[in-house]
Amino acid sequence: MSFTRRSRWHDGNYILNYSPMTQFKELLKTLKSESVEFVVIGGVAANIHGVNYPTYDLDICYGRSQKNVERLVKALAPLHPTLRGAPKDLPFQFDVPTLKSGLNFTFDTDLGEIDILGEVGGVGFYEGVLAHAIDAELLGLRVLVLDIDALTKSKKHAGRKKDEPVILELEAIQELLKRKQARKA
Repeated sequence: MSFTRRSRWHDGNYILNYSPMTQFKELLKTLKSESVEFVVIGGVAANIHGVNYPTYDLDICYGRSQKNVERLVKALAPLHPTLRGAPKDLPFQFDVPTLKSGLNFTFDTDLGEIDILGEVGGVGFYEGVLAHAIDAELLGLRVLVLDIDALTKSKKHAGRKKDEPVILELEAIQELLKRKQARKA
């Protein structure tokens, strides 16, 4: 079960704002158990960088190779993914051909909400996102996370009103990091 916490600096690590509905650690463990190639993006990535804004789903950018999509389907299929926001009677087959035919999907699963993106606006496809990924510890797991510069760029590119406070916090954190580096130099 997940819990809600405020984001704050603690022993050199950020503590995330968790949704009581989405079981982030279990979703991540599920992806990692099948060796899915992915980078954490979106709200969770923003929380890792220090943003104090709640997130309710796990957003990832995934590699689109045949093998990786097969691993992704193998990981998520037991969680009974359905299209979030779609009518319940809309036919949907969660399988490799469906994911290969699409690019970005938003799902409800038994462990909560997950958005899987083959392309991140302003950054690119998985390979471009991977080039801007950093290694981080998240809920006791090692994962790749979109770096703060690329994350800010992606949020600006999305142009959503709900991202405006996140962008302001990301930019403030970037400024603090620049000042900190300048003092070290």
